[in-house]
Amino acid sequence: MVAESDTGLKPSLMGGRYRLLEVAGSGAMATVYRARDEVLGRIVGVKVFRAHSPDPSNGRRRRSEMEVLARLNHPSLVRLYDVGTETSADGKAQVTYLVMEFLEGTDLRQRLRQGPLNGKEVQRLGADLASALAYIHALDIVHRDIKPANVIVPDPAVAVGPRRPAKLTDFGIARVIDATRVTQTNTTIGTAHYLSPEQARGEAVGPPSDVYSLGLVLLEALTGRIEYPGGAVESAVARLLREPRVPAELGAPWTALLPRMMAKEPSERPTAIEVAQTLEAEHSAPTEVIPPIPQHAPSEHAQFQHAPTRHIPVPQRVPATRPVATSTAPPRRNPLLRRPLVWVAAAVVVLALITVIPLALRTASPDSGPAPIAPGSPHIPGPLGSHIAQLERSVRP
Repeated sequence: MVAESDTGLKPSLMGGRYRLLEVAGSGAMATVYRARDEVLGRIVGVKVFRAHSPDPSNGRRRRSEMEVLARLNHPSLVRLYDVGTETSADGKAQVTYLVMEFLEGTDLRQRLRQGPLNGKEVQRLGADLASALAYIHALDIVHRDIKPANVIVPDPAVAVGPRRPAKLTDFGIARVIDATRVTQTNTTIGTAHYLSPEQARGEAVGPPSDVYSLGLVLLEALTGRIEYPGGAVESAVARLLREPRVPAELGAPWTALLPRMMAKEPSERPTAIEVAQTLEAEHSAPTEVIPPIPQHAPSEHAQFQHAPTRHIPVPQRVPATRPVATSTAPPRRNPLLRRPLVWVAAAVVVLALITVIPLALRTASPDSGPAPIAPGSPHIPGPLGSHIAQLERSVRP
């Protein structure tokens, strides 16, 4: 139901083609309607600014939002279709409206009332939003109001077709860098819970301010709690007194990434594109699956039979290479270490000759008188001679 008190409009076609169906959301500056484009037959969102705004700067903000949205074309940013004006019901004012892509889903603030998101969901959300910020920062635009209420998350019940990204909305206080300021210097603008330290101090802000605010949003999505709760002043001052607390149990990549995003000094924060690349890499990293070992493949080394085996695919055609001989024989010993065996074998042979030959002669000549004493072995120098002498003494009668 369209209420005239919200916009000063009668419930009819706007611009001769956009039929307002129901209120989708409302803020201080405008009301957003779900509407139907009667020309193209599609559902659109119509943001109708209030006809009588107490803040004279709202007119400049409306023009700023129109100019910013007209330049944007990114999957995670709301698309602007049309801009127009309509005469109010009393005929005394011109009401400005924007016709935009209507986003099916809910804002992140409403979603978090059901509890925190899991790590994979926050990785996808963060990658979408960081990519959108990188895009607008490249156009020298700073959003300045990153908060859960300005993030539309897709309805999980609608799972038809490709994955729909999260969307960043509400560029009402966005500013083109180095352009004429909509707000006065030393004026804090934004939402207190998600201000960057430089915003809280009323200083000039740039792209790092959006990165800081995004860090607070992602931290809240993971933990389910606002990092700097309380009233506007209490919340704004709190970030100047202490660093945000990132629970260790969040694990990678959060314990490393979030403290960098929420560094007090803007120069120490990563850029939005670095945040997007980090989260996209974490989300898209494939899980390594190790295939089972084929039953016919023998194990060449027993010591590796119980170690996990990783099979690397081999191309079908492999150039012929000389096979490397694999030997299960014990390693070849140094020839110097085998010399004592040679000496022992030689000593045994010599000893056999010394013992057997006199016995044979004694047997062949039984009447020749007493057996002569076997002559001693000739002196052989070195270890061989020592072994022979020892063996000779052990067998001599």
